[in-house]
Amino acid sequence: MEPLIGRLVPVILRHLDAYADIVGEDAREAARHVARRLLALLVAGACAFVALLMLCAWLMILAWDTPWRAWAAAGLALLFAAGGAALAWPALRRGGDPDALFFHRTRGELSRDRELLGRAFEGRGQARNGGDRHVD
Repeated sequence: MEPLIGRLVPVILRHLDAYADIVGEDAREAARHVARRLLALLVAGACAFVALLMLCAWLMILAWDTPWRAWAAAGLALLFAAGGAALAWPALRRGGDPDALFFHRTRGELSRDRELLGRAFEGRGQARNGGDRHVD
């Protein structure tokens, strides 16, 4: 039993090191993806906010000397509330698979290892990559 453990320890340590590399790659890829999307959303949000403020100012200038001034302000407030709710709805609802985007390589490697370990412990022996993986 002791020679078996002595042979398995380096293999397991190399395997764990490979997992650390894969997780690191996945984490860097996820961070780049999130940073790009966040930057794009911030720029788009700032541009849309300035445009919306300018539109509101223009509408209030048009309605200022009319009896519709209060209704124009109320309509703009209602428009802002509806727009905020419409934008918040997709972000707050649950949907899709949140795990599908991040750490897909790590999950793939873990499932492949689970399959290989299951085959090894069941005694079927033939691994996915074609080699026999029996442990003495």
